[in-house]
Amino acid sequence: MRFIHLTDMHITANDQPLYGLSPRSRLEAAIACINQDFADVAFVMMTGDLVNRGTVAEYEALRATLKDLQAPHYLLLGNHDGRDAFRQVFAEVPVDENGFVQYAFTVEDKRFIVMDTLNEGEVGGLLCEQRLNWLAGELEALSGQDAFLFIHHPPLRLEGGEALAEMIGGGRIKHLFFGHVHRPLHGSWRGIPISSQHSTLHQFVYTFGSSIMQGCHEPPTFAAVNMVNGNVVINPHSYLDDSPRFNLRSKAAMRAASPEELPPLE
Repeated sequence: MRFIHLTDMHITANDQPLYGLSPRSRLEAAIACINQDFADVAFVMMTGDLVNRGTVAEYEALRATLKDLQAPHYLLLGNHDGRDAFRQVFAEVPVDENGFVQYAFTVEDKRFIVMDTLNEGEVGGLLCEQRLNWLAGELEALSGQDAFLFIHHPPLRLEGGEALAEMIGGGRIKHLFFGHVHRPLHGSWRGIPISSQHSTLHQFVYTFGSSIMQGCHEPPTFAAVNMVNGNVVINPHSYLDDSPRFNLRSKAAMRAASPEELPPLE
């Protein structure tokens, strides 16, 4: 089974540019690539900051863009999102008994859990007691299924993260996927495998010691997540990369002195 992890689209109303880029066009390019080159995926997961200001108009623009995506897709909220506005436009997305946008679904024999870490008005995320209690019920109901968790905020910077680690450690969650950081990060947290991807829009530049939060136009990625025989293999795909393609077994390609001298693929 394979699915796509896509994150931090920051869609605006009327395609208002952000940092010199079109959020809608960048998402449209990702959708076109998924439809053409990843038509076999089971679903697409979008891990928050779906829109930039959390308005109804932005969610309407997002819905209009997603109509072209041919794969099933699932949404969760990030700190740029607005829970009430989201629910007005995406009323079909499940919520828990407390109104948090969190739910679970099954594909083949695997369980996927989607959690709401939005703390309205704050950049940082929150998992309150109500949300964690909901998760406890989902974990109790697993009955031996492999389970995977989606959140927006990185767990190590999440209020409630310590309690989350205690709940999902020991192999209860096989992998945790998140967004927010606009970077492809892969590693482990409290022994739990974790990963994030680039934003579809702008990226963060990590410059230690600088007082300026820097951004850049580094090409975006989404992750093609392959699940085979209990393994999770993540392939970040740079869907806007337009660098030349060449035959690695071609002696002429090996001897090319510059990209311009590379022979075309035959």
